Amino acid sequence: MEAPTVLAVGVVIPQVGLNVRDAPSVADGAVQYVALQGEELELTDEISEIDGIVWRQLADGNWVQVQYLEISETTEEVMTDATPAATSESTTATVSQTIGVVVPEIGLNVRDAPSVVEGAIQYVALQGEELVLTGQVVEAEDAVWYELEDGNWVQGQYLDFNP
Repeated sequence: MEAPTVLAVGVVIPQVGLNVRDAPSVADGAVQYVALQGEELELTDEISEIDGIVWRQLADGNWVQVQYLEISETTEEVMTDATPAATSESTTATVSQTIGVVVPEIGLNVRDAPSVVEGAIQYVALQGEELVLTGQVVEAEDAVWYELEDGNWVQGQYLDFNP
C-alpha cells in the first residue's frame, strides 16, 4: 500500500490535548493516543464530515477533528476539487473564531459546568444561534467543552465554527 501524501501540518490547540482515533467518529473511532497541545501532526488530503464534524486523516492513518487544529498547508496541491479552497481558510478561521453556531434542530443544552453529570442546564440555545466563546476549552466525559462569554459551557461537537 502506498503511503499517504502529507499535505499539511496541524498544531494541536486544546490545553488538554486531542484524542487521535482510528476512525473519523467519536462513537465508532477508538482513541489510539492523545496528541499534546502544541504537537505537530502530519495531515493527508483525506477529509470526512460526519454529523457536522470535519475530520482529517493523519499520515499514520488515524483521524482527528480539524476544529482543534491550527492548520498550515505544506503544498499547493491541497487546493483540489476533493478539498475546496474554503476548507483551509475556514479551518484557520476556526482557530481565531470566537463564534460557534448551534447545529442541532432541537437546540443545545448550555450548562454551568463542562459536564452532563455535574453541569446543570441553564438554558437551551436554539438552532442557528451564535454563541460567543471565551477560548477556554476542556475535555471531559469524552467530549470537548467550550466556555461561553456568560460563563456557561457547551459541547463543541454541536457547534459549527464556520458560519
